[in-house]
This record gives sequence, C-alpha cells and structure tokens, in this order.
Amino acid sequence: MTRPETELNDAQIQVISTVVQGMMAPVMEQIAVILQHNTEAMERIAATQQMMSTRISDLEKQVRLKTPMSRAQERCLNDAIRSRARELMDSKGFADDRKAVIRLSGLIRKSLLARYGVDSLREAPAYDYETAMEQARSWNDLLAVRDTVRDARKRAEAEEEGVKA
Repeated sequence: MTRPETELNDAQIQVISTVVQGMMAPVMEQIAVILQHNTEAMERIAATQQMMSTRISDLEKQVRLKTPMSRAQERCLNDAIRSRARELMDSKGFADDRKAVIRLSGLIRKSLLARYGVDSLREAPAYDYETAMEQARSWNDLLAVRDTVRDARKRAEAEEEGVKA
C-alpha cells in the first residue's frame, strides 16, 4: 500500500516542527519573563500585606490597652470594692463600723491601682475589667484586715467607755 500524497513524511514533519519551535520560542520566553515578574510582584504584595496586618494588629492592641474603663465599669468596680470590704469586716463583726469599711475599701482600691499603675480606676484598661472585678471580689490581705479590725475594735472600746462615763 502506498501512502497518499496528502500525508506528510517524517522529514517534512521535522521541518514544520523546527519552524513552529523557532516562531514560538521568543513568545514563550516573553511569557516566562512576564510570569516571573508577576510572581515577584505577588510576593511583594504578600509581604506588604503581612507587614500591614502586623501593624494593624499592633495598633489594635495599643488601642485596646489604652482604652480606659467606662464610668459604668468604674462604678461597678467601686461597688464590688465596697461590698468586699463590708463582707470582710462583717466576718470580723465590724460591718457597722463605717470608718473601717471605708479604710478597707481604700486599701482594696489601692491594690487595684498599683496593679495597673494608674492614679484612678477610670484610667485602668477596659479590656481587663473582668480581672479587676475578680481581684476586688477575692481580695484578702490578712495584715490589712487585721490592722483595720484592731482600729475598729479600739474605736468600739473608746465608744463604750464614752457611753459608760
């Protein structure tokens, strides 16, 4: 069987392949260069986005740390401080001694202020409100309570002597 004339022989195929490769090589090189540039640009964009994300996170953290407690949070914290002071003094039998409760409240407040390094509860960071509340609710400085009870006892004794005289 003879091959039809429309079929290409191996030599012709080789020539056509070489011509096509010669024509396509410069185009493919240009495409490779463009892809390389695109890859580099994408890597720079990704690095920039990562840097911006880090900066935004740092700024959010700074804002969160510097946002002071609201007046309502401060009021609730003060209530918790007074409640804890009253509770501690009640356990020692001096819940009615207003001076003792006020003094103990001041000591609890002072420990909270020292924790945050601020001059007023309003300046304490709002994000740490729950921790501050927990500290106020569980505060128990035995020496301070003992000293406050001793002062309350002295006042009570002086009052009794004043009533007897």
